[in-house]
Amino acid sequence: MRPAKVLVTGATGFIGSRLCELLSLEYRIPYRALVRDYSRAARIARLDPELAGGDMSDPGSLARAVEGCDAVVNLAHGDDQGARKQTMQLVEACTRAGVRRLVHVSSMAVHGPAPGTEVLTEANAPVRRWGEAYSDAKAAAEAVVAAAGRRGAIETVVLRPTIVYGPYSFFVTPIVQDARNGFVSLVDGGSGICNAVYVDDVCEAILAALERDDANGGAFLINGDDRMTWRGFITTFAGMVEGEKRIFDHTLEQIEAHRRATTPRARDSVAAAVRLAASPAFHAQLATIPPVGRMIRGTKELLSGAIGPERKLMIKSRFQGRRFAAPVDVAPSPRMPSEGRVVREAYRCWVSNGLAKSRLGWAPAHPFALGAQRTADWMRFARLI
Repeated sequence: MRPAKVLVTGATGFIGSRLCELLSLEYRIPYRALVRDYSRAARIARLDPELAGGDMSDPGSLARAVEGCDAVVNLAHGDDQGARKQTMQLVEACTRAGVRRLVHVSSMAVHGPAPGTEVLTEANAPVRRWGEAYSDAKAAAEAVVAAAGRRGAIETVVLRPTIVYGPYSFFVTPIVQDARNGFVSLVDGGSGICNAVYVDDVCEAILAALERDDANGGAFLINGDDRMTWRGFITTFAGMVEGEKRIFDHTLEQIEAHRRATTPRARDSVAAAVRLAASPAFHAQLATIPPVGRMIRGTKELLSGAIGPERKLMIKSRFQGRRFAAPVDVAPSPRMPSEGRVVREAYRCWVSNGLAKSRLGWAPAHPFALGAQRTADWMRFARLI
């Protein structure tokens, strides 16, 4: 059943903004967009939608936002700690307002940071606590929605997208930025499986979840059909940037060694405290307090008379490190991959979209070649390439 009016939360985000565009321009379904920060709403404001100022942490604004809506698409995810409570408040607002259906857009991350099945499916992939903040937050929020559906408070559909790309995607723009700097950065040779799905295909799955009566109570993985590696994904977008590029392959062993080397130790904290104590800027701040300033000046005068200039320079060099070191020309290099990126790009399994195809009547309409081409069209418009 096509909804009469939809509330979209997370409307200014990557997927939410594209959904609003399609609701206005193609689907022609009336909607209201929940907006926390109007400075981020420029992309959807040009569509002249109904905007409702509010916040997922404010029950009053949620109650006002859902009024008159018979369906809600929840794309909001603030901080991990507040995800469960905010989802509970949204469900309560929906049930009080008589909303018929809630489509909750979750993530494949509910199956853990690195599921280990041969082909991931809804039937054999558990949803539980993993000890990883984002995965646990997504799982907790999803559990709230599922419980509301089981007790009959509201119709619910849960969607679990994989790697969503397209215009404005934060999976694409860092690749292009690296390429503009002359780099292509890979994790473990780019041999991991990239479960990429184009953003419009995710929006089509949301529309199907809103309309299909037999989708009620279901949870569906939303993935594209192309079984490709991260090397293929990254080099496709990097190749859209003109000029020669160096490939930097960060092996898992190198990444782990870097992590160990950069993890702060107790002695590092002590050394940082000593450098701060010896810092002229810190002394200047302390000197604004008259008694402390007099003490610092007296101490410096006493030491100045007791040690020679060479000794002074040695002490300053030791405490202030590179401050007195001669500048060294270092060739630019890409940043070490973040932990989240390593987890994503070292993943070796393809995620099945079979259940979504059979029960939602949905299928991805954008092979990767087409999705990449449309993303490139936007990047040219945005002067990124």
